Amino acid sequence: MKTLFIIFIVFSSFGILAQSNTNNIKQIELKLAESKELFQKNLDSSLYYSNSALQLSTLIKNDTLIAKSHLQKSSVLILKKRFSEADSLLQNNLNKDLPKHIKGQTLHNLATIQYYKQDFEKALGIYLKAAKILEQAKNSKQLVNTYTNIGSINAALKNFKNAQKYLERALPLSEFNEMIKLQILVNLCNIYLEQKMFKKYTDNIFEAEKLAKKYNSKNTLSVIYTNLSNYYTENDTNYDLALTYGKKAISLKKELNQIQTINVTYNNVGHSYLKKGEYKKAIAYMDSAMIGAQGILKTYIYNNLKDSYLGINNYKKALFYADLKDFHKDSIVDAKQKEKVAELTEKFESEKQQQQIDILDSKNQIQALTIKQQNYILVALIVFALLLLILGYFGFKNYKTKQKLNTLLLQQKLRKIQLNPHFLFNALQSIQNFIHQNDKEKSSSYLTSYSKLIRLILEKSDHDFISVAEDKQALEAYLDLQKINQNNVFSYTIQIQNNVEEDFDILPPLITQPFVENAILHGLKDKTEGLITIKYYKNKTDLCVSIKDNGRGFEIHKEDSKKLHKSMSMQIVREQLKNLNKTSKKINGNVSIGSSPKGTEVVLTFAAA
Repeated sequence: MKTLFIIFIVFSSFGILAQSNTNNIKQIELKLAESKELFQKNLDSSLYYSNSALQLSTLIKNDTLIAKSHLQKSSVLILKKRFSEADSLLQNNLNKDLPKHIKGQTLHNLATIQYYKQDFEKALGIYLKAAKILEQAKNSKQLVNTYTNIGSINAALKNFKNAQKYLERALPLSEFNEMIKLQILVNLCNIYLEQKMFKKYTDNIFEAEKLAKKYNSKNTLSVIYTNLSNYYTENDTNYDLALTYGKKAISLKKELNQIQTINVTYNNVGHSYLKKGEYKKAIAYMDSAMIGAQGILKTYIYNNLKDSYLGINNYKKALFYADLKDFHKDSIVDAKQKEKVAELTEKFESEKQQQQIDILDSKNQIQALTIKQQNYILVALIVFALLLLILGYFGFKNYKTKQKLNTLLLQQKLRKIQLNPHFLFNALQSIQNFIHQNDKEKSSSYLTSYSKLIRLILEKSDHDFISVAEDKQALEAYLDLQKINQNNVFSYTIQIQNNVEEDFDILPPLITQPFVENAILHGLKDKTEGLITIKYYKNKTDLCVSIKDNGRGFEIHKEDSKKLHKSMSMQIVREQLKNLNKTSKKINGNVSIGSSPKGTEVVLTFAAA
């Protein structure tokens, strides 16, 4: 076989020169088809044929076929984890003027490289670009894969609504290939189950089962039966059906030698017996589930064993497994907390250093602009003199205005950078205090809110605008942190009226937080049952945000009618609104304050420019 293989290569290479372009194109298409055929069977052979197609395409200088060959070869290289080589081929495609469907497929493969590297955020951004181009090209077959991958990444990031949206887009496009349709159906059913959309789950899961049986896809059937077992135990409470599907899943997993995941199914079946009150059978399955169990699954098994032994009045064993569950759970929580604190500390220090660099850069730019202005004035006075005085005056005035706007923008950036670290440092210090006090409940709650808030700050503080949904999420995290810090002496509500499109209506980032902070620290000072009410609503076409507290209020004098607490944060917000009204082509911002003995209300209004 090896000798024939070498003779074939030599024969093909000698024949190339004699073939016409038409024959060459046919040969290239055949080699690409052969590479695709071998893609799932033998990667080395698939790579060989894609290389042959690329060499022949390069010889006849056909850009479209070269691009197709790059695509096929990059697909093989990605599976072989040779990411830099694959990326180089795909970048070569992007540098050429190619049909939209090829450009879309090129972006799809670039996103897949990032997906394999576990950079889900970057992969998602590139997949979305690929989807837009493939939609324009009306390439429904490739769109199925792109939509499916977008849905899968969103599911991994717990963005289940987006995952559902893209998988539901992919499903009707998959009719040409029932195996792809099966994969989409199974993933979509898992999304429905996560969101407790049980009617949609049951409408689709049995269609998936029929397809899996049709193509004898035992691996997929084992997943379907495991999930059905869990569904009937937790949601439908039909324990007999749960046991039927669970035992089918176990049988398939044994047949397929899926030792690593079979303990999950054993646990599901044991849990069903526990719910039925058949405790001895539950214990038998839990014991099988214990073999090779790791992480949080082990905690679930210990808890089920505890409940099972309680059912047969074996309190000694029940106590033993209860202690094991608590110990294992605590060890997982402790490990996660240490990991999160270390990660957050590292991020904070890195961000602080970068901010200091940015501050210095901004100051240098301001200074450079001032020096540049002085030089221009001097040159203008020498060169143009009296004869060009009028022209020089208007030119200088125009330059002065531009420079002032640039300075304002730089100062705005400087203030944004200075605003973030103040609260982050205090919050990080509070986390460390809770952990030192061994207050696990508070430290865990604080870490969750802190992680959510720091992610929003790090991702959105450099943006000009954020959505109402993102602003609400940031305020919820901030208020939860303050509630823990203030020993829950106040409560809060956040409302979004129906006429507000929370994903599309926008406002400047972090602009509401200082007013909420002012309400907590000053409006509710010394009040034991404080209430902060935040409302997003529309006044005609203007977006309004009301921040109201039930504190003692304060008397508003004429000279103080535009002032709140004179903190750096409030001054920055005032400057931010002032600069926004000067520089933004989208939104004009305004703030009004009303106060009475029953409390204070701040209303931020953002009108379309």
